Amino acid sequence: MPKPRSKRSPFLKDIDRWEVDIHYFVNPKGKCPVEDDFLNDPQKVSKDQKAKLAALMRRYAVEGEIKGDQRCHRLKGRVRDFWVIKAHQHRLYFFKEGNDRIIITHGFKKQTDKLRPEEEDRMLSYREIYNNLSLYK
Repeated sequence: MPKPRSKRSPFLKDIDRWEVDIHYFVNPKGKCPVEDDFLNDPQKVSKDQKAKLAALMRRYAVEGEIKGDQRCHRLKGRVRDFWVIKAHQHRLYFFKEGNDRIIITHGFKKQTDKLRPEEEDRMLSYREIYNNLSLYK
């Protein structure tokens, strides 16, 4: 049986219907960067910030997209196939899988206005791993 490539966001468990299903990327070793390295680390994300990010994820799931809001938008440049959900300095990065599912790859607290090249590399690497089905056998 293949290993899971993603898991559903726990913030959606009490929503009956959604337009977009939100999943977190899981690497072939079973690690989930968005949870293990970001959301579940109280030194990186306070309870208040986690609640704000959860509210934005829930809104995205129910509405299908958050249009006209700077807290959710498409990125530019070599990561133009990615979007960001942001609550102040805290960011969650995702790509779309079809029209009704997004895969959140990771999150971090942004310190500068410009997205660092190593964060772009991380996004692209996670998506490449996710799409390589042979790694999950």
